[in-house]
Amino acid sequence: MLDWTPLDLEENLDSGKNVFLKLWKPGCGACKLSEPALERVEAEFSSSLDLVFAQINAEEFPEMLETADTDVLPCFFVFKDQELKAKLIGFKGIAKLTSLIEDHFD
Repeated sequence: MLDWTPLDLEENLDSGKNVFLKLWKPGCGACKLSEPALERVEAEFSSSLDLVFAQINAEEFPEMLETADTDVLPCFFVFKDQELKAKLIGFKGIAKLTSLIEDHFD
């Protein structure tokens, strides 16, 4: 998973890339708990789909919490064709992360 800034996100979306984004903070227990599941999801989908996996640290970029309209972390987003297609607030298991992606990619 790539570590991005908000500018990285903007540039990748502007270039037409599809993005799975995790918004997180150090010290967030649920964020840490989600890491093994995210590694499995990334391994499953990053090569089969045209999907970039990245994360933005909300402690370094607190404006992202306002942009995401949440203060609950982790928060996951799927962007396809330069549009936000899905948002999942909180870690709810690997099945939810998988369906978040599968629902928007054939």
